Amino acid sequence: MGVLMVSGTSSTTSNNGSTGSSIISALGTGSGIDTNKLADQLTEASKMVQAERLTTKKTLLETQISDFGLLRSSLSKLETAAAALGSADTFNAKALSIPETTLLGITKLDAKAVAGSYQLKVEQVAQAQSLSSGTFSSMTAPIGKGTLTIRLGEWNAAVNDFEVDSTKTGATITIDDTNNSLTGLRDAINKANIGVSASIVSDGGSFKLLLASKSGAKNEIEITAAEDAGALGLASFNFNETTRNLTQLQEGLDAKVRVNGLLVSRESNQIKDVVEGLEFDLFASSLTETVSVTINEDKSIAEQTIRDFVTAYNTFKTEVEKLVGFDTEAKGYGSLHRDPLASSMMKGLRNILSASVPGLSGGFTSLSNLGIRTELDGSLKITESEGNTGFRAAIDNNFALVRDLFVPKTSASVSGIEVTKYSAKSQPGTYDVVITQQPSKGKLTAGAMVATFPLDTTGKDYSFKLKLNDIETATITLPAGKIYTSGAELATELQSLINLDTNLKAVKSTLAVSFDAGKLVFTSDSYGSTSKVEFSTIGADMADLGISVGAGTTGTNVGGTVNGEVAFGYGNVLLPALNTKAEGLSMTVQPGTTSGSITFSRGFAGTMTTMINDYLKTSGLIKEREANINKDIDNVKDDEETLNRRSEAYRARLMAQFQAMESIVRGLNSTGDFLDGILDRLPFTAKSG
Repeated sequence: MGVLMVSGTSSTTSNNGSTGSSIISALGTGSGIDTNKLADQLTEASKMVQAERLTTKKTLLETQISDFGLLRSSLSKLETAAAALGSADTFNAKALSIPETTLLGITKLDAKAVAGSYQLKVEQVAQAQSLSSGTFSSMTAPIGKGTLTIRLGEWNAAVNDFEVDSTKTGATITIDDTNNSLTGLRDAINKANIGVSASIVSDGGSFKLLLASKSGAKNEIEITAAEDAGALGLASFNFNETTRNLTQLQEGLDAKVRVNGLLVSRESNQIKDVVEGLEFDLFASSLTETVSVTINEDKSIAEQTIRDFVTAYNTFKTEVEKLVGFDTEAKGYGSLHRDPLASSMMKGLRNILSASVPGLSGGFTSLSNLGIRTELDGSLKITESEGNTGFRAAIDNNFALVRDLFVPKTSASVSGIEVTKYSAKSQPGTYDVVITQQPSKGKLTAGAMVATFPLDTTGKDYSFKLKLNDIETATITLPAGKIYTSGAELATELQSLINLDTNLKAVKSTLAVSFDAGKLVFTSDSYGSTSKVEFSTIGADMADLGISVGAGTTGTNVGGTVNGEVAFGYGNVLLPALNTKAEGLSMTVQPGTTSGSITFSRGFAGTMTTMINDYLKTSGLIKEREANINKDIDNVKDDEETLNRRSEAYRARLMAQFQAMESIVRGLNSTGDFLDGILDRLPFTAKSG
């Protein structure tokens, strides 16, 4: 350390004994300096520049964290506005007009409803078949043991001929010691969940089982009892062509409605598929009243949604400009002014606003085609009219093109290919599809029938076990004593019995049975290499039907290429190869299709929301940037701690030097005390008395 300058004034009078006295007097017993305060001041001065730099850096980083939160919030609002533009329902909205009526009530108007006028005439409302058992003295008394096979179909007017509906699956109800009662039977039927409800009604001290099917002519009930050996009682629930021990209280009827003169029938009074997108309930019928329903396009929702997006973007720009640009209110640049992520994001958004939407060609491909311009300051402006162009003309005259501009769109050049899905990895564009292997279903064609029609099952063993897609059924038997008048009737019966099997129902496997050129044909309802039909066990007389033990032809998976790249096929679903532009697109291919092309566009809304989501998602770019900023903040804190440790060490060195100085000063003080009055004590200078 250099020479320490001590504050105070000292005398320099020559040859004067007061010189040493003046120095000592000035120093006193020590230096007279507040060394603690001086050390603090010197230490603070030493670290001030670095501390201010670190504080400024930390403040900026903390402000950036806060501002990224504001950016995230503004971006989220913009994404919501853009997502509304990406909904097909926004552009398919409809308006409805209907007069007051007691015949029907509108329950839903879907966006996919086709605009037009519809004349509805309700000629018959649907009703459910209702059956009643005989009387029982107790709800808990035994009713017999065995099984009740319930099937659904349609009875003729005389209720002596039943036509099973092979598209509906019934159930086999088992009655044993655990549920051998009227209550047990009721609960077992309800638990089967096949559309037949059971209840017990009291009738003056006795009890009856009441069965009700779903409404509809083909939801009527057939019940056949198979009693255990030595057990009696279940036969009292028979309701089939041979024995009808139940009483029909009400027949099943279809609803009948004329739509613009065309008569249509439905099983339920809840009509959902007569006029696409329009659902209504029937309350009563009338042969004279006609209800006029008019459906119109409601473009106002789409128009307002587009206007809302423009407003949302301009609000977003105003809010974010304060963060990434010059804030006129604060008179300075925002904390994200030089942040590369924020700059990249804003550039990406501006590109989307001005560029053509990938995957679209012709018509409207960008916002400018719609009359939405980008101003010099970067904001959006709707040009209402420019001659025959502009926003108004686009909405009024080219609404379908406006919809295609905003909404994701998939299409195929041939009817045999349908694009069903796309993912975040799917890139817009047009892709060539070539089918190299046709999809097919597992199929077994029996031999020519030996038996002739009418076919009587009396005394015959027409039983078998069948494997469908490697799932084996329980033993299935054609009902004894039944006569089939045609191959089609026999095929329908077999299809119903097979699809009724509980093993197949558990895995939701079904098949179709047809009769073609004198042979029974069994075809799995699924495509692909796991689609198989096989008879594993047959009864003694199954050869009469041309059926023997063995497997049929296994199905095949579709095969093909997408843009020359080998695709993955499963069943009739074709998936483009991974890491290709078409990845994530999924398409179903119908047999017979050889080639075609598919086109995919995310639309303006999909393009924008996909980009925004890259920033906002949990593992997105903003989250990653915030994590890096937080690391930088932690590093600044570490630097501050390091600076504090260095400053403390520097202060310690100062204090050690000050202590050494104090020691010297104390030595001088002692010398001063000794020299004080020394001239008066020396023999040659002593004053005379």
